[in-house]
This record gives sequence, structure tokens and C-alpha cells, in this order.
Amino acid sequence: MKPVFLGIFLLIAPLIMAGCGDDEERQERPAQVVKLVEASQQAVYPGRRFVGRVDARSTVNYAFQVGGRITEFPAVQGAVIPQGELIAQLDQTDYALQVRAAEAEYEQARRNLNRQRNLRAQGAVSQAALDAAIAEAERAETQLDSARQELAYTTLHAPFDALIARRLVEKYTTVPPNTEVVRIQDVSELRIRFNVPQALMQHLENGRHFSAEAEIATLPGQRIPLEYREHVTEPDDVAQTFEVAFAPAGNGIIALPGTTATVYIQPEAQIDSPLITLPSSALDNDAEGEFRVWVFDPDEGTVAPQRVNVGEMVDDQVMITAGLEAGSRVVATGVHLLRDGMQVKPLDAAL
Repeated sequence: MKPVFLGIFLLIAPLIMAGCGDDEERQERPAQVVKLVEASQQAVYPGRRFVGRVDARSTVNYAFQVGGRITEFPAVQGAVIPQGELIAQLDQTDYALQVRAAEAEYEQARRNLNRQRNLRAQGAVSQAALDAAIAEAERAETQLDSARQELAYTTLHAPFDALIARRLVEKYTTVPPNTEVVRIQDVSELRIRFNVPQALMQHLENGRHFSAEAEIATLPGQRIPLEYREHVTEPDDVAQTFEVAFAPAGNGIIALPGTTATVYIQPEAQIDSPLITLPSSALDNDAEGEFRVWVFDPDEGTVAPQRVNVGEMVDDQVMITAGLEAGSRVVATGVHLLRDGMQVKPLDAAL
């Protein structure tokens, strides 16, 4: 062998031997031992607990429809103003003057109309002159109605027994039209609002009955019966849950709006559920950030990723709403170490 070729052979021989050694080591490496869990279908929808908040029946940001300087503002934050009582009032001077001017114009137009009617009855004026007088009187009456309405707009009265949640401006502030000055809440019936998963929402929409109780943070240990009132039909963009509202049974304020509440929902009858549950540790994310699980193939002894749609979590269990069939065997832990087609051995078979 020539010296040049001998030198090249001596250089690459160790690399070839090392490569062979890697192949042999890869072939001899034992299969990854994994813990498997069977994707099980939930037989019934159990009673659940949700975190919600006490809310007013309605919340309104109250505004003047005209502009001016606030001269009266008896609303006190945290106080309830009875229906019809004064909340705030603007300086009425200019608006009262406009009403007086409109009244004078209307009175003049009305007298002129009466005169024109008498003259027309005597044939002293034309029908066109009478029609003009009628139109002028109607215009003056409209202006008077408008001036009176604007004067009325300078005063805000409570449209219901209103809890003053917040004063948005201070007394003597000059505000333009439609400026919100106070936030009021209707607390004639409190609501407890919370979000429920789609699996429960579909039964609520179908008229299934549930018993509901709430424990208010300010009344620990006391369960308050609830009655269903309404629900939002559009789900949350991220969590895909629906907001529902219940009201405490009976009358009387039990807490201020914003107070935290724990709601206990219990179906009155068992509800079959098509959802599949898995341990939350079985969830993985792919490169696009989508949820996936690793499904075991018993014939090949390998695992493959499977994208799934995920619902809510209950304790350490997650509900799979789509993408997985009941009975599939899924890797339960260590999913971040897996790759597509990887040889694995179930933990029970390795013992």
C-alpha cells in the first residue's frame, strides 16, 4: 500500500470503528420504560365546585345628557339611594332661561295663530297666511318641549334603589354632554356569576336540573341555596367556558358586589358524559403549542403523538373533548422525553 493511502486509512479507520460502535450501542440500548394509563370515559358528571363572585343585578354608568357644572351631588359611595331620589344635578340657570324664552315665543305664536284664524273666518287673510301661522305655532311648541326636556336632563334621579358604587367625577366639575358621572348598581337581587365548562353547559341548556349552593367569603361555613337566572351563550375565547348567573333564594342583601363566592353544583340525576379523562401529567405540547398525548402501539411497541382538544381540569385529571378514543393506552409521565416512533416498554411488563 502506498504511503499516502496508508496515511488516509489510518486517519479514517478510527472514525469508522467509532461509527460502528455507536450503531451497535444504539441497537443494544434497552427500550424506554414508561407508565401507561388507559383513556377512560367518564360514566357520570359528578358534583362540582366553582369559584365565582357576587354581582349586582345590573351596573350602570349614569350620565347627564346635557353639559354643565355639577352643583348638587348628594350621592355617597357605598350608600343606597331610593328610587326617584336625587343623585346629581347641574346648574339649571341657562336651561331655565331657555325654557322661559321658548315659553314666550310659543305664547306669541299661539296668540298670532288665534288672530289669523279669526281673520280667516272673516275672509280678511288667505289660507296660506293661516297655514304659516299654524306652522309657526307648532315650531314654537316643539322648541318649548325641547327646552323643557333639556332642563329635565340637568337632574339625575335614581331609576331604582341604587347602590352608589363609585363617583366618577367630583362636585362642581363642568362636564360635557353624555359624560358618565356616577356608577350605580341595582342590588334589589344579587347575582352570583361563575364560569362552567361546556360539558355542564349543554345539560343546563337542555333543561337538566341542578341543585346549587354558595358559600360567601364574608359568611364562611354558611351554605346559601341558589336559583338559576341566566347564562351567556358565547364561550370564553381562551377557556371555552360559559358564564352563568344564579341568585340567592329569598330576599335581602347577603354581601357587597365583588365578594368572592364558592358555588357547589350537584346534578339532581346522573348525567352520562362522553368525555375522556387523563392525568394532567399525560399532556404534552408540540412545536406549535398545541396539546398532544403519546399513544402506545402494543403491536410495534412504540409511541406516537396524538393531538387532542382539552377541556377543564378536575383535581389532577384533565378532560379530553376530542382527538382520543376511549380505551387508548397513553403514556402517563415523562412525556417530554418521548419522540415519534420511539421504542418503549410498559412499566408493568418491565417488572
